[in-house]
Formats: sequence, structure tokens, C-alpha cells
Amino acid sequence: MDNSRISFSKALLPSLLILLIIWIFFYLDNHYNLQLYFYGLQPRKITGMIGIFTMPFIHGDVFHILSNTFPLLILLTLLNYNYSEISIKVIASIYLMSGFLIWSFADLDETSRHVSYHIGESGIIYGLSGFLFFSGIIRKRKDLFAISLLVTFLYGTLIWGIFPENFQRAIHYISSKERISWEGHLFGFLSGSIFAFLLKSKGKQEPVYSWEKNNDEDVDESDPYWLIDENEKVNNNS
Repeated sequence: MDNSRISFSKALLPSLLILLIIWIFFYLDNHYNLQLYFYGLQPRKITGMIGIFTMPFIHGDVFHILSNTFPLLILLTLLNYNYSEISIKVIASIYLMSGFLIWSFADLDETSRHVSYHIGESGIIYGLSGFLFFSGIIRKRKDLFAISLLVTFLYGTLIWGIFPENFQRAIHYISSKERISWEGHLFGFLSGSIFAFLLKSKGKQEPVYSWEKNNDEDVDESDPYWLIDENEKVNNNS
């Protein structure tokens, strides 16, 4: 049994709490006309740096927040359930890195008559997708690889969202009038993918078989495959 895995309810609760906070912000913004989008991220504007921290909590309308709610719920829960030891580090890393990259490199949209603000948690969603996909592959565990396949099955089409708007309109991925933060998608996905590799030695690891270890190490020969799970060994000795 893998003692590093928490119960599903414990994995689900933090996801629900985060979404509750996001919905509270959305309700207050719309009910009291707070115009929180002014606290969105503005690329390369000193005053816009606050958006690195506030962007995921601000949404334009009901369709916007609904389109993000269920993917975030599913991906956060998958992360908490399968990577409970490093889930906070992963979320914080994607949060900060994607926001900083958007602020540093996103288009200023200076030709528009309106100030461009980046809002919404779609960058986090793309980051979680990238992390779960690549981490499941490089760790070489069947259960985590299954998560990679599940993410591909559920959200594989999200990959088109990392390309510029003109390209997405050309393939009819978005409508001609729809505006999206494709840079947020791109930098979120890159952040999650990068941290999948940087944190590959943290959390659950590839199982090690007896023939891969030194002969002088103890092996439980009652196990027909002589499988030694390093994750259990660490937990049992702690």
C-alpha cells in the first residue's frame, strides 16, 4: 500500500475551498460592481504586477468562471491525490512563475483603445495540465502514467489554446470576437511542464526491483516479483 497517497476526500476539500474563494470574489465583484478587473495583470506595468497574485481570482462573466471551475476542480484534486507531498509547492510554483512570465513577455496590446488586463485562472489550469501530463510520464509509474492519459483524454484539446488568437480563430477554436489570454495559457503550460522535470525527484518515484539493487540488500522473497517500492520504504522508516 502506498502510504503517501491521501484519501480522496482530503484531496477534494482543498480544491473546493479554493473554488469557493474564487466564487466569493466573483459574487462580490458583480453584486457590488467592484470592477476588480482593474487588478488584473498588465504586462510590464509596475502597477500591473499586482495581477501576478490577483489574476486567478478575477473573472469577466459567468461563462468565464464556469468554463474554468470544473477543469480546476478536477486537476487540483488529481494533483492533491497523487502528489500530496508536493502539491502546495507545485501550485505555488506554477502560480508565481506563470504570472511573472505573462507580466514579462505578454503583448501590451498598445494598438487597442482599451487597456489590456489578463484575468482568470486558465493559466493555472494549463499549468496543472502540463505538470500532470509530463510528471506521469517521467516518473514511470503505471498509476501516474494513467493520470497522464486521463488528462490527455479530458483536456487534450487545450493544447490549441497556447497558440496566438489569430491561429485559434483560423482553426475555429475560438470565435472571431472572442478575446483570450493565450499567453497565460502558454506560460502556464510551460511553467507546469518545467516543474514536472524540476520536481521529478520529489514525491512518488519509479518502483525499484530486486535485480536493480545490490545483492547484499534484503529482499522479500515472498513477493513473486521481488518488488521494492522506495516510496513505502521511506514512509515506513519515517
